[in-house]
Amino acid sequence: MDKHELDAKIKEIAKIIFSYCAARTPNQFEAEDLAQDIIVELYQSVEKIRCTDAFYGFIWAVAGNVYKQWLSKKSKNKNCELTKIISAEADLLPEEDYEVHLLRREMSLLSEKYRKAVVLYYIENKSCSEISACLRISESMVKYLLFKSRHWTMGDWTVSSMYQAIST
Repeated sequence: MDKHELDAKIKEIAKIIFSYCAARTPNQFEAEDLAQDIIVELYQSVEKIRCTDAFYGFIWAVAGNVYKQWLSKKSKNKNCELTKIISAEADLLPEEDYEVHLLRREMSLLSEKYRKAVVLYYIENKSCSEISACLRISESMVKYLLFKSRHWTMGDWTVSSMYQAIST
């Protein structure tokens, strides 16, 4: 397949590739990046195609593989955004507030569903059945979330031991 023929076929399918990417990414910028990666990979691997009649199948195979690689890279770079702005004064806490600061920092690293369950159970003293009604999940799921967050280790501390140290 010569370069002009390849350019024509890719121009023909570029919008469809972008739609494919837009359906699988959270925003337009990531969709553009993914579509660009797919097109670059197509240009680099076009010599590997054996039969030009199978070009469109080849495009979707490449698109699927590039998407899987993109997902793999994205899962390795997970960032947890904080919902509140932390002031610079948090670094200058007195000694007795250090455990509270440490607990808040570590709880901010929990995902939202774990954090909600922990706050409702330890801070608001709600039972598992009340939490399940509040979060609209089963009671066994609440127990699972509490179990996992209790044993989620942070150095030498766990969430439950930190909370017990603060509440005493």
